[in-house]
Amino acid sequence: MKVSGRQIRETVRLFVWFSLRHLRSHPIRAIAVLLGIALGAAVFTSVRLSVHATLDAFSSSMDRITGSSDICLVQPGGRVPDTLVAKLMRHPAVHRASPILTTYVQPAGREAPFLLIGLDPVLDRGLRDWQTTSTGKDQTADWTGLITRPYSLLIGKKLSETFGWRTNAQIRLTHPTRTATFNVLGILDSKGLALVEGGRIALCDIATFQEFTGLFGQADRIDLKLVPNPPAGTRTQLQSLLPANVVMQAPTQTRETGQGMIRAYQFSLTFLSFISLFVGMFLVYSLVALGAAARRRELAAMRATGAAKGLVFSLFMGEGALVGLIGWLLSLPINSLLVPYLLPGVSRTVSELFVHVHVDRLTLSAWEILLSFGVTLAAATLAALQPAREAMRVAPREALEVAPTSLLQPQSVRRMAVIGTGLLAIAYPVSRLPSLPAVSLPGYLAALLLFVGFSLLAPGLLRQFGRLLARRLLHRRDPSAFLAASYLRQSGVQTAVSVGALITAVALFTSLVVMIHSFRSTVALWVEQSLAGDLYIRPRLDALNHHRNLLPQKAADAVRGLPGPVARSPMRRMELRVAGHLHLFEAIDHAAYTIRNHYIWMGGDIPRIEADLIDGKGVAVSEVFSNQTGLGPGDRYVVTIAGKRLDVPILGVFRDYRTQGGIVVYSLSHYQQRFDDRSWSGVQVNFSGPDADLRKNLDHVKSMLLACCGDTLDMTEGVNLRREILQIFDETFAITTVLLLIALVVAALGIATTLVVLVLQRQVQINTIRAMGAGIGQLRRMIVWEASLIVITGQAAGLACGFILSVLLIFVVNRQSFGWTFLYRIDWSSLFWALPLIFVTALLAALPAVNLALSSSPAMLLRGGSR
Repeated sequence: MKVSGRQIRETVRLFVWFSLRHLRSHPIRAIAVLLGIALGAAVFTSVRLSVHATLDAFSSSMDRITGSSDICLVQPGGRVPDTLVAKLMRHPAVHRASPILTTYVQPAGREAPFLLIGLDPVLDRGLRDWQTTSTGKDQTADWTGLITRPYSLLIGKKLSETFGWRTNAQIRLTHPTRTATFNVLGILDSKGLALVEGGRIALCDIATFQEFTGLFGQADRIDLKLVPNPPAGTRTQLQSLLPANVVMQAPTQTRETGQGMIRAYQFSLTFLSFISLFVGMFLVYSLVALGAAARRRELAAMRATGAAKGLVFSLFMGEGALVGLIGWLLSLPINSLLVPYLLPGVSRTVSELFVHVHVDRLTLSAWEILLSFGVTLAAATLAALQPAREAMRVAPREALEVAPTSLLQPQSVRRMAVIGTGLLAIAYPVSRLPSLPAVSLPGYLAALLLFVGFSLLAPGLLRQFGRLLARRLLHRRDPSAFLAASYLRQSGVQTAVSVGALITAVALFTSLVVMIHSFRSTVALWVEQSLAGDLYIRPRLDALNHHRNLLPQKAADAVRGLPGPVARSPMRRMELRVAGHLHLFEAIDHAAYTIRNHYIWMGGDIPRIEADLIDGKGVAVSEVFSNQTGLGPGDRYVVTIAGKRLDVPILGVFRDYRTQGGIVVYSLSHYQQRFDDRSWSGVQVNFSGPDADLRKNLDHVKSMLLACCGDTLDMTEGVNLRREILQIFDETFAITTVLLLIALVVAALGIATTLVVLVLQRQVQINTIRAMGAGIGQLRRMIVWEASLIVITGQAAGLACGFILSVLLIFVVNRQSFGWTFLYRIDWSSLFWALPLIFVTALLAALPAVNLALSSSPAMLLRGGSR
């Protein structure tokens, strides 16, 4: 059916008269709803933008390092001999072959590390885009100087600005093997490779890099660029030229692994941020439903004069869309306040838990802005759907009837309760559905079913609660309490929706309190049992460099020669892949380790498992590794290290929270025998004797190693390491706390709006009571009682929903998204203090309603009727 321009103008004119006029006549109600939607949309958008900027920074860095290569050659658990380059270049299908080395280094006396890249300037041309530029007094440098001038660097512009380095500056850099002086040859142009890590990088010739790090004849990887349209079988031919311990992989594999980790975190934060918008939907629902209830006579008159059902439906759907649009526009300035706070926290969390990333700027993604707009508009419009359907069903004869106080009839309440119960019943089966890797879609869907299910139960809960209380409060001889319970029993959609919002917010609060406390308690137990050493000695920047650097031999010899009652627990670490899954392999002296430390085992015959580990009969794997690979006790762990195959059974599973990819532990002595590798990646040192001697022993060992190895070692006292881990944990959940508080604020707005609307709807009744002699104090108590009963109902249902949701988050969502679970612990003290605080805050939300109820003269209102 063709719609004319005149019909559109008439519809718009009717919308302005019918809808906008009504919103303008209730500004407090409209502003509260708009603020709730704006907060929800702002949180959703800010979180998405922050994670997107972090993901974009990581992906861009990986892409620029990868360049235009087609194949990447690596050696699992080791490095690739650079002599392969000459052999590969002779193959007719190979256009370019470039060895590359990377490591993080620190300027002497500075804490902030940066990335040092070693490459062959001649072989690398055409694979990666980099060149020097002239800035101010700096002269354009000839890149060939990297080859002709040993220990020379080209540095990124951001690095130059951060440390104030200019051309010809002499700088001292510290690596786990040594500290050396470099000369700044020039500043890189801000494009291509120079934008890796936001420009905090430096380039040097591969020969200089190898001499500086002691990696003579080795490369982290060799990147290959093939000729256009290489012949079939090229990859098989290339693989035949390689040693058995060197494998080919896609250049994007590292990037894709990191992206998967970040996206899992993004999905988790997106779900939490959407809860604020979900709570805001209750406000829109309440606003539109109340508008429909207050204008039933007008609607009946419109229908009697020929207005079609579709027109009425579109008017109310338009109200919801308008609220969503204005709320989204109001969210834009709030975004500008939230993003600068969220972005550093998000990038720091990603760096600590998943992959190192440096975000130097906010990337405004058109897709994220469009997604935010679409989700906000869709949420607000969807919230208006049911009230719009109710409005279009208003019969013309109702123009002569008294408008009902509630849109929810008993049969509707029962129907909603049945649907809500059904949703709760299927939540657990839905959560057990197969999940995509690192994204717990079934878990989040089950959580949403919980929220919707309990919200649909809200009307029935309110009426049952009001019915039970009305009988008991009648005997208190306090008519205020009795009237409040009676109103609650007759409550309509507005009160039920407000309780649904409160249920959602309290459930989210309860579940996160339980989850965070469970996580922290488990991490604290793990720290105390598994990291109970006195001193941890590792190469400088060990974790940042993916455990690729070894402890200097002189440092290992010094630790071996420590006098007195000292226990040493050395370890050999490396990153490996099993079926494409990146994880940390750790060979450790279990006999020495278990003197002071203990694994948190997840079942099995623990004494037998530990004895078999010491005897080298198999490996133990962390929960993360087991969940993400599907391998567990009885399965085989098969991996190639330095060209030799390790094929042993998995003995048991333990809890560990050090790395996203999980950990596999093996006997150090058996590793050394099998692979003829006597090197250490680090060592844990424990002292026995009186506690008074611990400080003296720690200072002695640290000063001895400092004199021996300079700044090439990280020496961390156990007590400080344990404190730092818990501090990182607390910082990680700071963002979650912000999201939680905003959800509670939106719920408080819902309560305030509901109480104000209830007063407006019952002004004639309230002022009739005043005219009959009720005092101001009695009316105030009635509204406070009503608010109290609403909040009690919402909190009770929210607690029940929250405890169920906490189980879902701990044992389903976290397991599917991140691979770990925790010991279930309820933080009763936090709930004991927080829930009364929420209750008091909700009562404060009743103050506007109290003031409104007492603001007008009973005589005037009785004469003029309700507004």
